[in-house]
Amino acid sequence: MKPFDLFVTNGTIVTAHGEYRGSIAVAEGRVAAIVAPGVDLPAMRTIDATGRHILPGLWHVHCHFREPGHTYKEDFESGSRAAAAGGIAFCIDMTNNTPHPTTLETFEMKKEAIAPKAHVDYAIYGGGLYPKTCLDLGKAGAIGIKIFNTRHVKEVYPYITELGVVDHGILYELYEAIAETGLVGSVHHDDTEWCKRLTFRDYINPGKVENKYYMECYERGYMYGHGMVAGLASSLYYARLTKLRLHVLHLGVMPVGAYEMLRHAKFDLKQDVSAELEAASLFMSQEQAERVGPFAYLWAHSAEAGWNSLRDGVADMLVGEHAPHSVEDVEPGWEDNFSVPLGITGAQEFVPLMLNAVNEGRMTLQDVARFCALQPAQRFGLYPRKGALELGADADITIVDLKRETVFRKEDMHSRAGHTSWEGMKVRGMPVFTIVRGQVVMDEGRIVGEPGLGRFTPGILARDDGPAPNVERLHQAEVVAQAASQQAAGGPALE
Repeated sequence: MKPFDLFVTNGTIVTAHGEYRGSIAVAEGRVAAIVAPGVDLPAMRTIDATGRHILPGLWHVHCHFREPGHTYKEDFESGSRAAAAGGIAFCIDMTNNTPHPTTLETFEMKKEAIAPKAHVDYAIYGGGLYPKTCLDLGKAGAIGIKIFNTRHVKEVYPYITELGVVDHGILYELYEAIAETGLVGSVHHDDTEWCKRLTFRDYINPGKVENKYYMECYERGYMYGHGMVAGLASSLYYARLTKLRLHVLHLGVMPVGAYEMLRHAKFDLKQDVSAELEAASLFMSQEQAERVGPFAYLWAHSAEAGWNSLRDGVADMLVGEHAPHSVEDVEPGWEDNFSVPLGITGAQEFVPLMLNAVNEGRMTLQDVARFCALQPAQRFGLYPRKGALELGADADITIVDLKRETVFRKEDMHSRAGHTSWEGMKVRGMPVFTIVRGQVVMDEGRIVGEPGLGRFTPGILARDDGPAPNVERLHQAEVVAQAASQQAAGGPALE
C-alpha cells in the first residue's frame, strides 16, 4: 500500500485521561494508527517527537479576528497565523464585525470572505440579534449563537451598539429561538445601565479617566464587574425557563459571585450550562497589567477562585481571549482608558501560558488536553471528529516541548495588532508543531502552511464530516500498523 502521509514517532501521547509513549500515523487527514514505541511505519514524512509531548490539536474558543469590517486591527489570515504559531489547530471566531453575521446574508458574506485566509480549521458564531434568524444561521453552519448582553459605557467599539441585546424581553425571545435549534447560546453578560451609571458617577464625570483609574474601576467591580454577575443571574433563570444550552463567556473576568451562581445552576439545579475561563484571570498579574496599561482590560484579582473552578467542574474550558486592536487605537488609553477600545491578545500566547503553568505544577498536560480540546469539542458537538487523538478522528495535533523557553515580545507576534498584552513575560514550555488534518502548519516556530489550508467546520445543524476519506486505504493502514506492531512487540498495537 501507499506510505502513510505522516508519522509522528516516539513521543509521549497525552489524552484528557492519561499519557503513554507511542507514535501516531496519519492517512487521508485522519488518525490511521496509534502504535507502540519502536514500531516503524513507512511515511511520506516522519517527525521525531522524542522528548516531547503529543497532544490533540488544541482549541481557541474565543477569537476576534475582526473580519469583515475592522481588518486594520486584525484579519483572518494574520489572526489564524498567530493561532497556528501558538500551537492552536482550531479556532472559533466571534461576531462583532461590520456587517455583523446576524442574518443569513451577512453570515454567508463572512464565510466567503474568510475562507481563502485561514491557516487552521475554524468555526464561526452566528450573531444573536433577531430571534427569527437563529435557525437559518444554524443551518448555514453556525457553531452557536453569540449574544452581547452588553454595551460599552461610552459606546466604543468593540461593543457595537446595535449588537447589544439589553432588552430582557428580546433576550428571552432569543433564548427561546436558540433553544429550539439545539445550538449553544454563548453570552457576554452585563447590566449595562448599572455599570454606566456608577462608572460615570465615580470616574468619568470627575475626570478620573487615566489607565490607573480604569484599573481601579475594574477592581471595584464597575467595569467588567458586578453588573456582569447580575446579568448572569437573570440569564441563568431565563435559560432554565427556556431550556437553552447556555454557554457563559468571560468567567474569571467577573467577580467571584459568578462562580457561586454557576456552581448552583450546574450541580444543584442540574442546568445545561457550560463556561469558559479566561486565562488572563489566572496569569495577568497586576504588575503585568500596569506594565501594558490599556493593552489589557483586566488583571487576575481572584486567581485562586479560577483554579478552583477548574478543579470542581464549574469551568468547562480554558481560553486566552484574543481581542486585538491597533496600537494607534489603544495608546491614547494611558490618558483616557474609557474612550478607547478594550481588548487583549492571546492567540499566540495562550498555549505557552498553559505550558508554563504545567511546569509550575498548577495543572497537568492532561488538563490542557481536557480543557483546551476534548471538552470544547464535546460541548460544541464536534467530538469525536475533533478534540481527541482517536482512530478515525481528524489528525489535528499539537506537539509541545516543555523545556523550551521564550519571552513574549511584540516583534515576534504574528498578529496584525503589532503588540502583545504579555510583553516581557518569560514562559517555559512551547508548542513546536501545529498539525491540521495531518498537514504541518507550524514547524519549530515557522509558519509553513498556506492561507486557505484551514477549513470551515459547521456546527451541529449543518454537520459536515468533510471530504470522505478513502476507507479502503484507512483499513489497509490499520492492517499494516497492526502487523508492524506485532512484529516489533509481539502483541497488538495500542489503541
